[in-house]
Amino acid sequence: MNIKRNIIFSLEGRKKNGVAITENVPIRMRVNYSGQRIEFTMPYRIDAAKWDATKQRVKNGCTNKLKVSASEINAELTRSYTLIQDIFKEFELQELMPTTEQLKDVYTSRTKVEDPKSEELIHQKTFWEIYNEFTEENGKLSNWTKATFEKFAAQRNHLHDFNPNISFDDFTEEGLNDYMDFLGNQLEMRNSGKSARV
Repeated sequence: MNIKRNIIFSLEGRKKNGVAITENVPIRMRVNYSGQRIEFTMPYRIDAAKWDATKQRVKNGCTNKLKVSASEINAELTRSYTLIQDIFKEFELQELMPTTEQLKDVYTSRTKVEDPKSEELIHQKTFWEIYNEFTEENGKLSNWTKATFEKFAAQRNHLHDFNPNISFDDFTEEGLNDYMDFLGNQLEMRNSGKSARV
């Protein structure tokens, strides 16, 4: 049995207010076979300007927002391509035409085992854990003063008051505007002494 298939890597076509999003765009793998289509979101994102649509890879020498290199991201795309091809071969040997759900289930189970260091799993760290790591490590490296540590602690408290479950995905333009509005309202409420200082 031979399952004809076409595997394409591209950036997700998202828009905000009618304008295409070009920064930190998710990379997807689209699989077309036997009149069916399924898409997998890769564990990395990249700016559109750093993506080579012809080669379907990140341009050499580029990094994403988390400073992951093009070579590392492209290696992951190649692994994903090889994995999906291997899964198809297994179905071919069994003389089975997989449903999109079956294909997704097998692929997902394999990637969880094979890719423990993916960006998606790294993101399982909470925002607060990363924030604390950032202040601790940079405080030591840059020899922060007590006043600087206090400013970051105050900022952390403001963020927590704003949204205790905040994540990096909340830091969109809209999310930042909401936070600024929150700070403005809070400062108006507490504009009576030292508590108003950030």
